[in-house]
This record gives sequence, structure tokens and C-alpha cells, in this order.
Amino acid sequence: MKPVNLGEAPTAVCAEARVRFEEIAAALKGIPEDSPFWASARVSRLRLVVRGWSFFYAVDGDTLLVTEARPK
Repeated sequence: MKPVNLGEAPTAVCAEARVRFEEIAAALKGIPEDSPFWASARVSRLRLVVRGWSFFYAVDGDTLLVTEARPK
């Protein structure tokens, strides 16, 4: 899994968010496909907060898709 567009957040914030998204993606690979987690993750608005910026994202196949990035 990999994140897509991180919006207009400052470069340093985007760099940190990318690292965190990579960690999240790696962890998600360990969750079995039949886990109830996936049913919830596919319909939930997920959020990662980095240095006062909120990155809202969704799980789309094997991609973490950032749907919105904004200052907290």
C-alpha cells in the first residue's frame, strides 16, 4: 500500500506523513483479508495527524488514498 497525494501541507510535514503512511501500510499487510477490520476500514473516514495537520484517508485496494489534508 502507498499513499497518494498529500495535499498542500508543508514539505517537512508531508515527508513525516509519508513515513507514517508507509508504516501504516506495512502494518495493514499483516491483517488477514477476512478480518472484520477491513469492513470497518472501507467505510470509515480515517485520519492521521502530523504536526498540526490532519490527513484524512481511505483504504482503496492496496492504496492509502488521502482524500483531504488540512491544518488541524
